[in-house]
Amino acid sequence: MAEQSTRFKRKTFIAWLLVVAVALTLFMAYQDRIDVNWIRGLVHDNRLLIIPCYLLLLSLLGLTFIPSTPFAIAGVILFDPTLAYFLNLVGIITSSTIVFHFAGFLGLRDAFETRYPEQTKKVRRALDRKELPIIIGWSFFPVVPTDLIIYVASTLEIPLWKCLLGVLLGEGTLNAFYIFSVNATF
Repeated sequence: MAEQSTRFKRKTFIAWLLVVAVALTLFMAYQDRIDVNWIRGLVHDNRLLIIPCYLLLLSLLGLTFIPSTPFAIAGVILFDPTLAYFLNLVGIITSSTIVFHFAGFLGLRDAFETRYPEQTKKVRRALDRKELPIIIGWSFFPVVPTDLIIYVASTLEIPLWKCLLGVLLGEGTLNAFYIFSVNATF
């Protein structure tokens, strides 16, 4: 099982690198033709296709532990800032909901309890006392995966609404900062 997980992680990482390499190669090769206004025009002309694809990508991102920050910044390039912010909030809600339910489906509670009993007890005690502030703080801190706190909260049977509220307040604030400050540079 561990070997299979390692192979999956390696393949996912390689696929991610390939996507980034292709995107950078295309950008370098067609730098004279690709600019922000051209991209925005392309997105505007294909809005009915781009928006659902962008939302689907944001919604499934939580299952991969890939950070959403690059996608939030890309949203500023693709859409006006208000729409980008709204789409990212919808993506945060759907991704967190999927991750919350996926943790239960996988039976991660038993796995955490068996593998990490002491750590699980510490996290449970901390979350029992201050669930919402911890979820907000965790979600606001950019270097830790928000999806991890959702997985843990799900296994500890914290209500979904509390997780979503905490993630919206934490990541929503962080995304507002990213989106509206990056927009100022475009």
